[in-house]
Amino acid sequence: MPSLQSLPLTEHGRGILSSRRKTILLASGILVAGGTAAYLKSRFSSKKPDAFGHYNGLGDSERKPDKAVANRSNIKKANQKKGGLKSLQVLAAILLSEMGKMGARDLLALVGIVVLRTALSNRLAKVQGFLFRAAFLRRVPLFFQLISENILLCFLLSTMHSTSKYITGTLSLQFRKIVTKLIHTRYFENMAYYKISHVDGRITHPEQRLASDVPRFCSELSELVQDDLTAVTDGLLYTWRLCSYASPKYVFWILAYVLGAGTMMRNFSPAFGKLMSKEQQLEGEYRQLHSRLRTHAESIAFYGGENKEESHIQQKFKALTRHMRVVLHDHWWFGMIQDFLLKYLGATVAVILIIEPFFAGNLKPDTSTLGRAKMLSNLRYHTSVIISLFQSLGTLSISSRRLNRLSGYADRIHELMVISRELSIEDKSPQRNGSRNYFSEANYIEFSGVKVVTPTGNVLVENLTLKVEPGSNLLITGPNGSGKSSLFRVLGGLWPLVSGHIAKPGVGSDLNKEIFYVPQRPYTAVGTLRDQLIYPLTSDQEVEPLTHGGMVELLKNVDLEYLLDRYPPEKEINWGDELSLGEQQRLGMARLFYHKPKFAILDECTSAVTTDMEERFCAKVRAMGTSCITISHRPALVAFHDVVLSLDGEGEWRVHDKRDGSSVVTKSGINMIKSSETDRQSDAMAVEQAFVTAKKDSAFSNPKAQSYVSEVIAASPIADHNVPLPVFPQLKSAPRILPLRVADMFKVLVPTVFDKQGAQLLAVAFLVVSRTWISDRIASLNGTTVKYVLEQDKASFVRLIGVSVLQSAASSFIAPSIRHLTARLALGWRIRMTQHLLKSYLRKNSFYKVFNMSSKSIDADQRITHDLEKLTTDLSGLVTGMVKPSVDILWFTWRMKALTGQRGVAILYAYMLLGLGFLRSVTPEFGDLTSREQQLEGTFRFMHERLRAHAESVAFFGGGAREKAMIESRFRELLEHSLLLLKKKWLFGILDDFVTKQLPHNVTWGLSLLYAMEHKGDRALVSTQGELAHALRFLASVVSQSFLAFGDILELHRKFVELSGGINRIFELEELLDAAQPGTPSLFFFLVTWQGCRSVFIV
Repeated sequence: MPSLQSLPLTEHGRGILSSRRKTILLASGILVAGGTAAYLKSRFSSKKPDAFGHYNGLGDSERKPDKAVANRSNIKKANQKKGGLKSLQVLAAILLSEMGKMGARDLLALVGIVVLRTALSNRLAKVQGFLFRAAFLRRVPLFFQLISENILLCFLLSTMHSTSKYITGTLSLQFRKIVTKLIHTRYFENMAYYKISHVDGRITHPEQRLASDVPRFCSELSELVQDDLTAVTDGLLYTWRLCSYASPKYVFWILAYVLGAGTMMRNFSPAFGKLMSKEQQLEGEYRQLHSRLRTHAESIAFYGGENKEESHIQQKFKALTRHMRVVLHDHWWFGMIQDFLLKYLGATVAVILIIEPFFAGNLKPDTSTLGRAKMLSNLRYHTSVIISLFQSLGTLSISSRRLNRLSGYADRIHELMVISRELSIEDKSPQRNGSRNYFSEANYIEFSGVKVVTPTGNVLVENLTLKVEPGSNLLITGPNGSGKSSLFRVLGGLWPLVSGHIAKPGVGSDLNKEIFYVPQRPYTAVGTLRDQLIYPLTSDQEVEPLTHGGMVELLKNVDLEYLLDRYPPEKEINWGDELSLGEQQRLGMARLFYHKPKFAILDECTSAVTTDMEERFCAKVRAMGTSCITISHRPALVAFHDVVLSLDGEGEWRVHDKRDGSSVVTKSGINMIKSSETDRQSDAMAVEQAFVTAKKDSAFSNPKAQSYVSEVIAASPIADHNVPLPVFPQLKSAPRILPLRVADMFKVLVPTVFDKQGAQLLAVAFLVVSRTWISDRIASLNGTTVKYVLEQDKASFVRLIGVSVLQSAASSFIAPSIRHLTARLALGWRIRMTQHLLKSYLRKNSFYKVFNMSSKSIDADQRITHDLEKLTTDLSGLVTGMVKPSVDILWFTWRMKALTGQRGVAILYAYMLLGLGFLRSVTPEFGDLTSREQQLEGTFRFMHERLRAHAESVAFFGGGAREKAMIESRFRELLEHSLLLLKKKWLFGILDDFVTKQLPHNVTWGLSLLYAMEHKGDRALVSTQGELAHALRFLASVVSQSFLAFGDILELHRKFVELSGGINRIFELEELLDAAQPGTPSLFFFLVTWQGCRSVFIV
């Protein structure tokens, strides 16, 4: 019987190849064509998308540029109909076209690595077959020669494996960069970021899709590319090898089984894509509530709204966990079907295909000892070929399921891209004189027949006609909700112009640099103090750079020069958390003084400053020659304005020109009292009457009006600026060491072994023991199979197949059940830890103290949501990963001792200890690196959430480009750190894989040689040879299982180091929450001195 490994080099082998060349070519052609057709069919089963260049899948005819807001927005439109894998096809086409040279290089490198790894695996299978023969024949010199080559191949294979993971990671980062940049391009154009959340309504949480769906999609897509490339390469090589020494029928049998099993699984498979899409939506809604709590922490604390916020958060969290239970249940029952068909029953079929040619045909062993040794060598290689073929074709067959999961992410991402593009190109050319609603450019502001309608369809203003000339000042009055601010949403392009004509300086979608908006709570970007003054410009956009002296002058005008001493000039700060509302309003005034626009829209921008500051501000604006359009409820401001516009919120309006005393009234007349008059009209008349009757000698110039204020100031003590102010007490906690934090964590997660989580742990332990026992039976069955082949006992082999099917059924229940319980354990722990943190987080204003009184910046929303989810998932995998190897080590150590004695066990344990010590010495600081990565992910998400919360202010300022620059700088920082982490994992991964997975195989071969050398009996007898073959195969399985268990133990250190970063972040938050719950009275009183006035604030 020829050796399979050297078959192509022998005359007999060349004869076989020559005689079967046509058959091989035909079989390979059919296999490649059929496999390719089935593979592509699963990906492109849906019809092709529309024109790809638009990236949106919508034809131009489907858009109606002039559609009325009332018809277009019914608060929420129905979600786009998902078209199978259509969105995935579009995204894949985008990635291929946009990846550039670097992406193409990574893709080609991945292909090269996959081909090299397949070639190395094939050579390694050959060498291991030779090792089996050398051990059986006890040829020690040849064995050592082969084991040296085997060690070298193992190291190269570890290098290829780690390198492929590194390239896959870089490809994932490249994909994420492409998709994120593409979304950002449209998302920040024409105020699409505002329209998505505040006008359109089809997407509720865009930040969830950008910060969560995109990275998950890119990561899983790159892994799918790697796995499918490996499967295709392995399939082609091993198909050729199998056809070269055996019959092509085995390839067809494998293909028929895999396709049949794949068809059955597709019929049973749940809609994992839809389930995943809904899960991400619920995750986004839950995380958004935490982000909102962070943004409005002070207001919620003052209102005492903890219980209300907790109710909302708990409701969303329960909805999320209910859905996750459904997802886990579907994964469980489908996993049993999948494992039985593709893994365990497939393994039984593989055994039949492996053994069958050795009972008949040219692979049947000779009766000599050398012939049987060659048979064992061929059997070892033939096993590797069949198993690799099964794995490769099985990977391709389940690609459809993985694609369905990916399609859930792809649909959400593509929908965001489509809607962003749709909203960003709307009204891009607003000057359409032939239409009934258009903009035009002028050096004044004019409304002609303008209708103001909310996104929900409510009419606020009808047929408004008004002109504001340069140099004149307009005051807009009216009750709350009458449309004062909404009028400027239309002017700035935030809301569509339904009808009428607007003339203004500049025709862009924002308010233009000639029209500057100063809201009641000015938007403060994250950045330096200088960035706040020049916002929305960046440093490279300044025509005249703002000098330090200019900053001092601007801040001095608004009494904020002390900020220069309080904060370092180059330090980036979240100013919204640092400054009071009055300070923010004065900073907005300084920003207006810097830009010096022609028109200024002042929306209650002086409500939190003193009367003196308000008077100085108005005088400064008048001196600059800026025309003011003021929204206010303060009659004293009438003296500074020429025209008063009164709105009633029912569509009617009135203009009062103080220069000539004339009035312009709408059709029904706001000043006409009717029996059908509404309450809002009554309110509007009352407000208007107060303004109309205001005298020129306003509170600013009337001594009587100022008398009370003067008396209060005169009676106040003189502020002594030399007296140092008391240090504001900061929230601090004494950090505990990691072991204490771990102990506290398990007290929360598993308080007793008799509760639900403890019962799940016991169930996992029972199932692990059961799986270990079945693994032992499978190892024994493998050895018995080799014995029956050597003895040519076909009847016993057939009976053995029946036992294998029963073991397959048991394994197909146990393995998915362990995965299901592990996932349920993670979910239960997430629920417990979340409830534990929320119990302190939403009590006694602790959330406010963590965000505003902590000595360091704490991203509690990121930690309670994303970090906690990752920690519990990794922790459940770590705990169950400790149980399995521990049981395996005890069981297989006992079995190994019976075969090799104490010496074999000693070698095993010595290797484990030395390997663990070596890996600990070379392990990088993965805990700190992982913690930093999570922090950067949280910052990126927070910037998007903050943009969504302040979208209107950013849109009024035209700050889209500025926000995009800030967010993308954080995104670049995240990508750079992720790449650094990948490089460290790559270098460490080579050693880790070699020590924990590859090198143990060589120890296994060494122990096999020792056992063969010590085996007693007549080697010429078939029964003795059968017993030796059985023992060698069983020993190899036992030792392999032992080393796999030890490898898992060795990997626990790396996993725990990575896990420690998440534990420290979560329990740092818990320690701060404990510090915020003092034993002293729960109310803290702070005495605040500000401009001579003292106030007491309760926290």
